[in-house]
Parts: sequence; C-alpha cells; structure tokens
Amino acid sequence: MKPIKENRMYDELYQLEEELKKVESCKLEYLPEYGYSSKEEIIQLIKEDISDVKGQIDQNLKLHISKLSSGYTDKILEEERTSLCLAQGLSRYC
Repeated sequence: MKPIKENRMYDELYQLEEELKKVESCKLEYLPEYGYSSKEEIIQLIKEDISDVKGQIDQNLKLHISKLSSGYTDKILEEERTSLCLAQGLSRYC
C-alpha cells in the first residue's frame, strides 16, 4: 500500500498530464483560462511542474527503498538514537 502523500503526488501528476493534453490540444495562441498567457509558456510551465512532481516521486521511492534495504524502521532508528544518547549521558531532545 502506498503512503497517502505518495498517492497525492500520483494524483497531482495525473492532473498535470491531463492539463497538458488539454492545453496542447487548444487551438488558441493565448489562453484566457491562464490570464491570456501564451500557449507555449503555459505548456513549458506545466512540463516543469510535471518534472518537479516526478522528481519528488523518485526521491520518495529512493528513500523508501533505502529504508527497506537497511532493515530499520523509523521507530527502530528513534529507539537506537535514544539509547545512544542515554548511554553517553546526553539528553535526547534539547
């Protein structure tokens, strides 16, 4: 099961791709829906947004894979950090 945040990113990616198709198929050179900006400018901005979202998805996947490969969960890491601090006589949180 994918985390909720990741599902939202996939939803956003889908919406951006649909928006790009809509803009590309529009016959107008300047789009009133986008404040009469040029069609090419809007296409470029949407493509940049798509690239950003894909980058975020890739980053999340890499993070998820690294957590799986290390065998540590967030809870285990937090317990390890607390144990190390206590063993050294340090406060865990400032």
